Amino acid sequence: MTIHKPIAVTLMLLLAGVVPAALSGCDGSRNARAESVADSDDSGPVNIHKMGGGIDVNDAPRGANLETMGGDIHLGNVGDFAKVKTMGGNVTVDHANAPVDATTMGGSITIKGATGSVQATTMAGDVEAHLVGSSSDRRDVHLSSNSGTITLIVPKDLPMDVRITLAYTKGTDERFDIIDHVGLVRRESADWDSSQGTPRKYIYARGKVGSGQNHVEISTINGDVILKQE
Repeated sequence: MTIHKPIAVTLMLLLAGVVPAALSGCDGSRNARAESVADSDDSGPVNIHKMGGGIDVNDAPRGANLETMGGDIHLGNVGDFAKVKTMGGNVTVDHANAPVDATTMGGSITIKGATGSVQATTMAGDVEAHLVGSSSDRRDVHLSSNSGTITLIVPKDLPMDVRITLAYTKGTDERFDIIDHVGLVRRESADWDSSQGTPRKYIYARGKVGSGQNHVEISTINGDVILKQE
């Protein structure tokens, strides 16, 4: 059978364009369903991966794995685990009965209530983490920003081994500092260090509370570090 050129071109277009579009539409529908049932479906974790745009999940009792190429991420209540990542946008977690791993390439991270470990990293923005629950619960904390203020609030008498590093670059008008309520030992570098590019000095704070069973590491550049108990 001879296939005429216009028909052949049409078939090629269908294969090259319509089929991928249809598959893309199916994937989009799957993501939309995941978001729409996130508040009521507790049969498994919520998995949402988007090429762009915000993600808003109110309830994920079996955990959440959320990722977008650009947009804010909000996660209400989460259990089991929370892994969230955006290439550009803010991340907010209201309450987590599980470990939290949050990353953004540009934006702030706010963990309002966490009973488990917290890891939060931003390339530019503030980080705030609020640990709640018993002081006897085991949880490690790692918070970092390449430009921003970091605030960590912990339960009173939470046993911690704390290591804080604050860098400030040469030519910065504002004076940054480490503010803590647990009596950390401080020291400051005397000379400018150019090994990382822009010359910078460092303020270090170290210390233990109780047994020091929970490892707390905080690092930032050109931002304050605030550690307080409540």
